[in-house]
Amino acid sequence: MKQFGLIIQETTAGSNQQFVSSYLDINSPEIKETITDERTLASQLANLSDVYSVQITQNYKVYSLIVTNLTDFLGRSGYYAIRLYGPKEVNLTNFENILASIKEKYNTYTKSNTLNDQNYDTILSSILIVENDKKALLSLKSDANCFYYFDETNSALSTVFNTRGIHLVHKVYAFNKNRAVPEAIALSSGLKAFSQINTSQKEINVINNHSLLKELKINDKNVDFNPHLSEYNILCQANDIVTYNTTEDKNFKILNGTFLSIEKKYVQRKTPIGRPKQPSFIDEYGTYLIIVLMIICLGSGSWYFFLRDNNISTPYRPQNPISNQEANQNNSTTASEITFNFEGPEKDSVFKTNYPKLDQYRFKFDNKKWSYKNKDGKDIYTDFYIETIEEINKSKPLNFNDKQKLQFLNSLKEKSDQEILKKETSEKVAPTIKEPIKKPAQTVNNKKTDEKAKAVAPKSETESNKRSLESKI
Repeated sequence: MKQFGLIIQETTAGSNQQFVSSYLDINSPEIKETITDERTLASQLANLSDVYSVQITQNYKVYSLIVTNLTDFLGRSGYYAIRLYGPKEVNLTNFENILASIKEKYNTYTKSNTLNDQNYDTILSSILIVENDKKALLSLKSDANCFYYFDETNSALSTVFNTRGIHLVHKVYAFNKNRAVPEAIALSSGLKAFSQINTSQKEINVINNHSLLKELKINDKNVDFNPHLSEYNILCQANDIVTYNTTEDKNFKILNGTFLSIEKKYVQRKTPIGRPKQPSFIDEYGTYLIIVLMIICLGSGSWYFFLRDNNISTPYRPQNPISNQEANQNNSTTASEITFNFEGPEKDSVFKTNYPKLDQYRFKFDNKKWSYKNKDGKDIYTDFYIETIEEINKSKPLNFNDKQKLQFLNSLKEKSDQEILKKETSEKVAPTIKEPIKKPAQTVNNKKTDEKAKAVAPKSETESNKRSLESKI
């Protein structure tokens, strides 16, 4: 089919077809349905004004301009209608201008009496498709004709004639609001108001991927559709009842809502009758497997029991487990760096450390020296010296190694840029008295000297550790 065609009919000398595009069959039932004698309805309601109409058939969407200010050779009121045929799914937004151009050219042929030379190919071939709706739209048309009133200054006909409500009626007439008969007369003539139908509709989306849809009905009337399409859009009135059935289920079901996806039913495969079922390995040998497993379990248990009795003389000494909390604490202490952070305003120079066992201790730098306090104790600041770390370690074991002690003191030093002071010893060390060398024969005095050396040794070792720590600082 070509894109657009044209039929012009006139009643000056009876109802004649003044022009028919070559590819349109004037005698086909579909075309005959669109050629109406407009004198019975449109001409009577228009009051000699122009009337527009739109109609959708199985294959065409027909836009018409009906000129009613015409009389035949006997002086009787007549009309001529210009009908533009386009594809059903195509919407034209400028059809009024197209029909006006054809009307002007037709009047030129009429006045020059050259109707045999009519040619509208230039106009038809220049039609631009602005909007194209390719959806497979299914609907059930009623036999009702409807009316709509338009304003000459702002017709808005392109909007009304391209709404989907056009699919639900036989034909829609658009009358000039200022020149045609009132709405009450249009209603009394049998026409219905298109605005009521156009505002009460619903669209249903149907997915038919497996071509299972068999029949579709709206209000118990069959709707034609292509069963091989995978998707449809059903347009109907809001209160219409839509039913359907499938090739797998002949019973009709009501389509509720605005969406339907038709899926295949799952059918469980039946075992063929007469064919014996072969026993599985478990069915045939399962009992024997259970017996073998029980024997293995009993043998393993007996062996373990007697082996334990043979070794019962050897006592089992479990190692002292280290709790996860202590292990994590030691690991975190060893791995992480001991740091100090301000507690409160920076001007107060009060620090706290990240070491867990010192979380209640606070360290303060004031007057070029460090002091500390224990919040769980007296909560009073006391001078802090190099030896203080050992004193804290005695009262509350810190698990510090030499490296951590050094790191602790260096961190305080970095915060103050001040050396950590050494505690001055209040007791003076007594001068060493040289004793005369005694003879080896005096065994008793040698024994006393050894005991004295043993008593002094621990103190000397402690002093050496302190001096080593000071030298590292």
